Amino acid sequence: MRLSNNVGRTPLIPITLGEYTVWGKAEFMNPGGSVKDRMATYIINDAEKNNLIKKGDTLCEATSGNTGIAFAMLAAERGYKMKIIMPSNMSEERKQMMKFYGAELIQVNEGDFDGAIEMRNDLCKVKGWFNCNQFHNPLNIEAHYNNTGPELANQITGGGRVVFDEPDVFVAGTGTGGTIMGCGKYLKTLWPNIKIVAVEPDESPVMSGGQPGLHGIQGIGDGSKFLVDLNFIDDIKTVKTICAKTIAKYLALKKGLFVGISAGANVKASFEWLRDNNKKHAITILCDRGERYLSCL
Repeated sequence: MRLSNNVGRTPLIPITLGEYTVWGKAEFMNPGGSVKDRMATYIINDAEKNNLIKKGDTLCEATSGNTGIAFAMLAAERGYKMKIIMPSNMSEERKQMMKFYGAELIQVNEGDFDGAIEMRNDLCKVKGWFNCNQFHNPLNIEAHYNNTGPELANQITGGGRVVFDEPDVFVAGTGTGGTIMGCGKYLKTLWPNIKIVAVEPDESPVMSGGQPGLHGIQGIGDGSKFLVDLNFIDDIKTVKTICAKTIAKYLALKKGLFVGISAGANVKASFEWLRDNNKKHAITILCDRGERYLSCL
């Protein structure tokens, strides 16, 4: 059995503060350690099914880290070569993990996701590499609509081990936008009144109408809304990098959850939304493991 056959089916963990509960999908328990395992596996499975790639081919992706790790893991598992293009200001742990899987890393200027995407597109066109295309690939949304969303619904309604009343809100940080759009659309089919809230860095509030900027919440706020349909989003919460880091440390110290900075941002935004709207239950994503941020925390 392939390691990637074990992607998904992650638990839903309650984080309680007073009368409020944030239910975190423990995506750090995926084989590659992040929610991006889902999308990457879905895209590669689709490419193999449609004979778009074969063993020995080269895959290429632009990434802030977790997607690169996921694709590097899959490439090692299935016999592909992997080229990763990423801004130089991403954590050293993420870079080393991709290299350990055998991927080749190409770095661009700090925060230059547009440059990374442009370089990826050019190299794939010239060299004939397979373009994973996470930022614009509809399969990214489909992966979460078909997998993550139904898992959440099953856990919430009692098919799993977690049962509570209709959820009030789904809160998720946006990098590509695949998670919030895919999960959000599925959850809306069951609970039309559920609110969908996007999270972005305060230092790069693009969806809120501001300008892209450098920040330390790796994995979200990549400089554009990409797959996000703002007409579908009910609210946007911004979180400062220092606040996201503080909550990530709090989750480790007080809840035993050693998660990454973007998970800290998601949890902070979730509790704030519940407080401000006088609601009780939020669902969010605990995106990845905390050890890939030790040099940042």
